[in-house]
Amino acid sequence: MSETKEFSVSTNGNRWSLETSDGETVVRHTANEPSGGHQTLTALATFLEERAGKPEHAALLQVLGQTQNEIEQQLRAGETDTSSHRTAMEYLRLGGQRLAKVDDDIVSTRTWDGEPPEAKAYWQANVEPLDEKGRREVALHLPSISER
Repeated sequence: MSETKEFSVSTNGNRWSLETSDGETVVRHTANEPSGGHQTLTALATFLEERAGKPEHAALLQVLGQTQNEIEQQLRAGETDTSSHRTAMEYLRLGGQRLAKVDDDIVSTRTWDGEPPEAKAYWQANVEPLDEKGRREVALHLPSISER
């Protein structure tokens, strides 16, 4: 059984989707019509490495944060176990309630409910001191506000 989830459409019409079929997860890129509409498939781990910093990378991280259990089998721990990922996962494990908000490639976090003191202290000690890029990388591993 195959499953497809489109996660990004660029302003010029390029499209990216996450596809899982027969236990393999890939990213399908469909070029816009003026470019011929060609399609390419890229292994998920390769896409994450090669497209870092691009809007479609940020959009994919949002999707992965929502379906982590479904795609975790496709990624080896060494390929995704980054410092930012570990920080975000520990924050969530402590009961953190922040959600990631990505708008025009601007990443921020939001929270409406009080969070456990442990999670709040962890965020203050381990995320707030980071530079803007570091905070952004951690936030991209949090659940997405758009999915709530």
